[in-house]
Amino acid sequence: MATATLTEYLNTLYVTTWAKRRPKDVDQIFEENKLLKLYGSKGMIKYEPTNGRRLEVPLRVKKTTTSKFFGKGATFTITDFDPLTIAYDTWKNLGDQVVRYWEDDKVNSGSDVAHLKMMNSKLDTVRDTLMEKVEDSLWADTGGASVLDYNGLQYLVDNSPSTSATIHGINQSTAVDSGGNYYWRNQQKTATGAFSVYGESDMTNLMNTCNRWGNVDLLISDQTTNELGEAEALERVRVVNQEAVNLGLDHITFKGRIWIWSPKCPAGFTYFLDRRHIGFSIDPEVNMVMGPWKKIPNQYEDQVTQVVQRGNQWVDKRQCHGVCTGQAA
Repeated sequence: MATATLTEYLNTLYVTTWAKRRPKDVDQIFEENKLLKLYGSKGMIKYEPTNGRRLEVPLRVKKTTTSKFFGKGATFTITDFDPLTIAYDTWKNLGDQVVRYWEDDKVNSGSDVAHLKMMNSKLDTVRDTLMEKVEDSLWADTGGASVLDYNGLQYLVDNSPSTSATIHGINQSTAVDSGGNYYWRNQQKTATGAFSVYGESDMTNLMNTCNRWGNVDLLISDQTTNELGEAEALERVRVVNQEAVNLGLDHITFKGRIWIWSPKCPAGFTYFLDRRHIGFSIDPEVNMVMGPWKKIPNQYEDQVTQVVQRGNQWVDKRQCHGVCTGQAA
């Protein structure tokens, strides 16, 4: 039986080590992200194979037209209806690479410990970089087929919802249901004035408006706005949310809802989310997997591989989400 070469040995070592590390690293990439952690707590991290080119997002837009009050002997019109409208988006591919230089392999060839230290250092760096990419993309103001990144929260919950913009293939400025309602617009409110005077009333008003179509259970602000909320309503926000405590999240509450901050949230913004209608889909077969090692062209025995993931952020109902803008002291 032929003895494995150093290159073959190291290829196997990297692949098997990543396979052992992968469950924990994937958990760190996603659980360290507050937004994804909170989606997962509501069962809104979905694992589905990407057998098709497009990500399907089922929407319940149509309503039955046959419900009525009735008396003795009344009849019902037998009419079937399809409540689902399917919106479509694209799967997004995230990845990073690991490079091994032949010279480094040779320098460390006499010590497994040296190989393992370099390997784990590279894999740790890849993991940390992917964590940053996930966070940046989740908060971007871009999305759809025209960009390579995930759909960002600022794109899905628009601070100008009446303008022409297409989310999951549906234009928010023109899409109406059978009752003539603009069903594909989220809520937006511009702060009335200083947070110390109008903050609570503005947020209450926006939450009530969102709750006409759902049930807001998560607020996310920038750090300054979140601290304004804590300072202005200290006695009320001392009440903790048990779900957030169980998840280990530092938080305050607003009317019992989890209220956190993110460094990626735009200044002066607070997002009001109903987590039953926003989430993230992942292809379980392509969830931070390491591909085969390949020789780098025109370089002597240098090797490269990629760690990749396939997924996207989506929303299946927009009326129940909102954003308050222009909040300031």
